[in-house]
Amino acid sequence: MSILENIVENKKQELQLSKKRDFISAITKSKDGMAVIAEIKKKSPSAGELVGDQNLINKAIEYEIAGANALSVVTDEKFFGGSFELFHQIRKATSLPVLMKDFIIHPLQLVQAEAIAADAILIIAALHKDFHPELISKIANTKITSVVEVASKDELSLPFVQQSHVIGVNARNLHTFEVDIERACSIIRKIPKDKIIIGFSGIRSEEEVKKYKDAGVRAVLVGEMLMKSDNVEQGIKLLKKI
Repeated sequence: MSILENIVENKKQELQLSKKRDFISAITKSKDGMAVIAEIKKKSPSAGELVGDQNLINKAIEYEIAGANALSVVTDEKFFGGSFELFHQIRKATSLPVLMKDFIIHPLQLVQAEAIAADAILIIAALHKDFHPELISKIANTKITSVVEVASKDELSLPFVQQSHVIGVNARNLHTFEVDIERACSIIRKIPKDKIIIGFSGIRSEEEVKKYKDAGVRAVLVGEMLMKSDNVEQGIKLLKKI
């Protein structure tokens, strides 16, 4: 094979990697119970260091083999130890759709999400006062699936939340980082049934997943529990069977 042919072959592979994966289908067509979005993050302000000597690329592959429906990769560097390079490496190593989880406040971050071929992005409603004026319109025009996160009943009345097809409800107070599943479930019950609802945070066992399911969620995003688990396969199977 010539040098030119090698280059062209490599470009074909790069294009294949850049193709969008269907995040919504992945979390709504689970055939074995609750859909699980398994999260990768090195640390968090509430839990501290989570990784130890784990290889995060291998961890993501382990999540896929164990039956996760999608992945979430936190790309914030200072507080969560993430990076765009980590996201890129994980997306390249797995076939699952990947949510880029970050604190998006500026259109430049959408360009970054597109550059790393994010299949979905997180938009936190609590930051709406700090959004760049052009951000909401650019979100509406991007091909990346937007997951709008709410943490209070008041945020449900925001126009861009009402227009969102996928809503994540966070049990964690973003100011104090305290977790309250019951509060999250009370918010979930207020959301129209035609929305795809994801339960965020506070999952330590099947009990919390059952509460989320009874409230009306289609999927749960699980981070710390799986990052600390010694048996990821068993953990994901327990969550999915609810």
